[in-house]
Amino acid sequence: MLDLEAIELIKQLKARYFRFLDTANWAGMKDSVFVEDATINFKSPSYDISFNGWGDIEAFYKSAFTKTRFGMHNGHHPEITVDGDTAVGLWYLHDIFVNLDDNTQFEGSALYRDEYVKVNGEWRIKNSAYQRLFEQISKRPDDVKVTAIPIGNRFACD
Repeated sequence: MLDLEAIELIKQLKARYFRFLDTANWAGMKDSVFVEDATINFKSPSYDISFNGWGDIEAFYKSAFTKTRFGMHNGHHPEITVDGDTAVGLWYLHDIFVNLDDNTQFEGSALYRDEYVKVNGEWRIKNSAYQRLFEQISKRPDDVKVTAIPIGNRFACD
């Protein structure tokens, strides 16, 4: 039988992950998304990134997401399998990442495969990995202006 409550809680966990990622809420990420010994691995034709432990993951995110480098990440179509206090989820990602430092924009899609574990009654990400299905990097036109950025948005970070 499906554990619908666990599946819903894991969906909310992944939604928090994307929101905290785009708003650079690293305290929220540490306190309610990842386990301390989490791992990540993100692969694309232009990069292959792996980090072990929250400290290294946080340092990576802090260097990647700034007031001049930010993005929008959306996860869709979750397929979640729960087995007691562990679970695996597959997610379809669509993201846009803007780099104002070199005036480029990255857009792509990927398939996430996450491993979850229940810790003290709360679901957390133990491993998060994706492989790109599509990516394109383009120069942003000079006449395109950014009028709002998600980093540090006081409402989205709660």
